[in-house]
Amino acid sequence: MAKEEYETPLIDAYNRTHLDVLHEDGSWYHSFLPEGVFMEDLGPVIEEQLVKTYNECEREAEKYFEERVRERFASVFADANPVDLRGLLPKKPPVEWAELPVEVQRELQNIHDTAQEEGITERTLKKRVRQYLIDQYIIED
Repeated sequence: MAKEEYETPLIDAYNRTHLDVLHEDGSWYHSFLPEGVFMEDLGPVIEEQLVKTYNECEREAEKYFEERVRERFASVFADANPVDLRGLLPKKPPVEWAELPVEVQRELQNIHDTAQEEGITERTLKKRVRQYLIDQYIIED
């Protein structure tokens, strides 16, 4: 099945500002030439080396670009999709996340974030959550 073209105004704007390097007259490396060097002076061997070097740089840049985008997207998704903390709640007596007050849910998120920064194990984190719920009189010991 053929891949469908997916166009949006944002993609259109991107495509307009990031034209293909061979888009115009094929003199894509013109802007990279040192002062006083003219394209007419370059022979086919030099041009082939330039193309090879350019392609290597482009692959390296694309790899770097992709890694950076993935890193930054990961932080956006982490903020948009908070960690599911229901697994930290005690099973006996059972505690339902939806029944907890918003302030308690926020504090449990803070406890979780602090434990992640400190490198606390999940077992210790569950103990801290249980103790917090006991201290807040949500469950009995």
